[in-house]
Amino acid sequence: MSTAGRYVRWTVPRHIPLPLPRPAGVLWLAWRQHRAFHLTVLALAALAGAWAVRQHHLLVTAVDSYAAACGPDPYCGRPVPDAVRTVLDRAPSVLNSLPLVVAGLLGAPLFAQDIERGVHRLAWTQSIGRAEWVVGKLLVAAAVTVTGALLVTAPVSWWWYAVWHGRASTGSSGIAWRQLAAGDDWPFFAYTGTVGIAHLLLALLAGATAGLLVRRVVPAVAIGAAAAWALQTGLRGLRPHLLPAGVRPAPTVDYPPLPPNTWHLDGGYLRVDGSLTDRIPCPQPYADSPQSACLRAHGVTSPYSRDLRPSQFLPLHLTETFLCLGAAVLLAVVCSLYVRRVAAR
Repeated sequence: MSTAGRYVRWTVPRHIPLPLPRPAGVLWLAWRQHRAFHLTVLALAALAGAWAVRQHHLLVTAVDSYAAACGPDPYCGRPVPDAVRTVLDRAPSVLNSLPLVVAGLLGAPLFAQDIERGVHRLAWTQSIGRAEWVVGKLLVAAAVTVTGALLVTAPVSWWWYAVWHGRASTGSSGIAWRQLAAGDDWPFFAYTGTVGIAHLLLALLAGATAGLLVRRVVPAVAIGAAAAWALQTGLRGLRPHLLPAGVRPAPTVDYPPLPPNTWHLDGGYLRVDGSLTDRIPCPQPYADSPQSACLRAHGVTSPYSRDLRPSQFLPLHLTETFLCLGAAVLLAVVCSLYVRRVAAR
């Protein structure tokens, strides 16, 4: 039997006249062992995706209704529709918890449960090597995670596109979008496209690594969730520094309006020698003299704004995706090497 044949076999189902792959060997074992849990995860992801698609329809309908009622006046006294609050205010807190759930409930028990119960000994005595056992279980869990992540991130990416396209539109609809969805699209960054999938894969590997190191389910769940939280916090802090931000001097002493969908990082003042400072050199208001005169007296030419532009959204997206996938591969290698130290009896 070929090497590929040990892991995948092609079968022809009764009602489909085409051969389809099915897992074999260690992949079949990993799927059968956790099949009920994996199917539950996929079903919950499908329900969440269906709910998110429904919320997209409610969001667009609510903004259109607001635009029709208010016209060109963005401040017409109508309350913010509940669908807008759900997508922009309530949903991000739930999405923030997904990596912790994946690390604690899907990743942590992956190895810890088998080792704690002694089930790993049976696999290792059935012509399945330790590294093969680790890789097989990780591949199946990663496939389930990627599938579930696609079901969730696809409609969330649709949310992001609706908000981005709405803010850039003109007329009453654009005014309503800019009024109801004020700010920028960057809060959706971690939950859209490939980076949303990469974050969940990294959380899975963090939980699995914790389970292999601790070898007990309950402590592994807590440590895996804490590790996923630490990784997410670190990525949020690192994200503004992955790409060089643009420094944009202001033509006057006031900050100019930012372009749509710009991520404003910070600002300050630009000195004559080209250096930057975030300290305000003049009191507010400057007594008996215009503020511009005070700034010139301190060698300041103009304020500046440091921000990431909309054109940097995709490059930053890909950069963080590769960073997360690289860290996940590194953790998978750690698991494959460390499993040699686990006693077989």
